[in-house]
Amino acid sequence: MSAQKASAQLNAMQSRIRDLLARADKPLSAYDVIDGLRDHGRVAPPTVYRALQKLIDEGLAHRLETRNAYVVCRDGGHVCGHRHRAGFMICRTCGRTLEFGDEEIERLLGGAAARSGFVAERVAIEIQGLCATCASLPDANGA
Repeated sequence: MSAQKASAQLNAMQSRIRDLLARADKPLSAYDVIDGLRDHGRVAPPTVYRALQKLIDEGLAHRLETRNAYVVCRDGGHVCGHRHRAGFMICRTCGRTLEFGDEEIERLLGGAAARSGFVAERVAIEIQGLCATCASLPDANGA
């Protein structure tokens, strides 16, 4: 699925939310999204949750399980379509979130599931720690 095709399938609210996630420097909760849309009038939580789910279904966003928050898909600058097992490195200090996908990790996870006869439907890998910027701060180890 191309980014253009996915964008064409979005309504105005979904596009605004995707753009808001893309501009964010950290994961956003649904209520952060509602707050970020206040210039567009009152938006009900169910509307935001439906739009976020649509973005996830289209491969345009991911939900971070440990943060109950959302990020735009940034896999190599293109829409991943969730063909990969996305993983995230989340800075505990500033919230910066980096997405990664690795064929070796996918192979290992797929092999482990296959050996068990398990059919994986979704995998969430979230690494908590410090980004390079926060790790270089003098008090990083004391936080």
